[in-house]
Amino acid sequence: MSKLVSVVVIGGSHAGLAVSQKLLRQTTRAKVTLINPSDEYYFNIAAPRFLVKPESLPQSKYLYSIPDAFRDYPADRFTFVKGLVTEIDVATKSVSVALAANSATTTTSPPPTATSFGFDYLVIASGSTTPATLGQSGVRLPFKATAFEDTRKAIHEAQEKLRTAKRILIGGAGALGVELAGELAEVAGPKKITLVSRSSELLAGATAPVQRTASLLLRQRNVHVLTGATVVAAVHEAHSQTWKVELSTGRTYTVDAYVATTGTIPNNAFIPKSFLNAQGWVNVDNQLRVLEDGVSRSDTYALGDITCHPYRLLSRVPLQGETVAANIVEAIEKRGQVRTYLAEAQKKMMVVPVGQSTGAGHVGGWTLFGCLVWYFKGRDFLTYKAPRFLRGEEH
Repeated sequence: MSKLVSVVVIGGSHAGLAVSQKLLRQTTRAKVTLINPSDEYYFNIAAPRFLVKPESLPQSKYLYSIPDAFRDYPADRFTFVKGLVTEIDVATKSVSVALAANSATTTTSPPPTATSFGFDYLVIASGSTTPATLGQSGVRLPFKATAFEDTRKAIHEAQEKLRTAKRILIGGAGALGVELAGELAEVAGPKKITLVSRSSELLAGATAPVQRTASLLLRQRNVHVLTGATVVAAVHEAHSQTWKVELSTGRTYTVDAYVATTGTIPNNAFIPKSFLNAQGWVNVDNQLRVLEDGVSRSDTYALGDITCHPYRLLSRVPLQGETVAANIVEAIEKRGQVRTYLAEAQKKMMVVPVGQSTGAGHVGGWTLFGCLVWYFKGRDFLTYKAPRFLRGEEH
């Protein structure tokens, strides 16, 4: 039997899972090593719902065991490593990993003890994070997974903060900010919700009818919407356990919780600078191969949030996963079936629930009625699709 080709995948969220699962199904000649700081797949898309309304979704709907999702593959074909990649060495074709203290979770026995893993092909799917997830600005809320953190604990702490806060200011009126405001507006008990938008409309990039609908729905739910303003400073005052939030308009708000929903930060600390653009995202060509100083690498791919493609949407991940998996399989087996990915070829879409029963959205140029937003996303924030993303079956 010929030697297995080693494929190291960095990142165990939507994109990394998609590539790993598809590779293992499409070829028997690949050995996949999946490296992720947590052994749980966190379906963070539903965070606005379960952070605000814990009873609405059980944890089994948004937290899944990654090793369990690969248990049907032979032990010599798949290894899960609970650790954080600290360096990519292109000269030796290896990655250095800081293993978690309890990194025994793996599909091989005994568990790996090495902190370096060699590769024939490398896939970077490390994704992105947010200021709120890191606690850099405002209340710390896990909109994304965090390295080596007990995700369940982080979620519980965030739920308690939002439950007890009576006055909440949300800085940023993109999809996440609007969704969060809509959920908070439906929670029983007295809450005063303020949503701050940099532009004159909500949901920058959406069509005008969608923007108008979102604004109307929030105002109907007594959300105070401020447009043409930004948060310039937010200071937590320990003695009163409140936040002083200063806006660009000169006005200062005193609130129990300030939530930042703007900004996306690439998880790129371990990635060579020669792979990155000026903003810190990984440059890729139309085959999703990494560009090193403008030249495509034949052994390194990237997909998902970490890439330079501006539309960092879950709906883009399945096609990107198919493209990367197909191209690695082609490189291994010489099938002559190179795939290309063009972000422009995928329809622009935005589906934003505003509370439990309605919302605003569009697919391409088609505006969605509130009932369709509920049907596609609002009823359970896409958690019905989570098992398909976990298994790499979503198209």
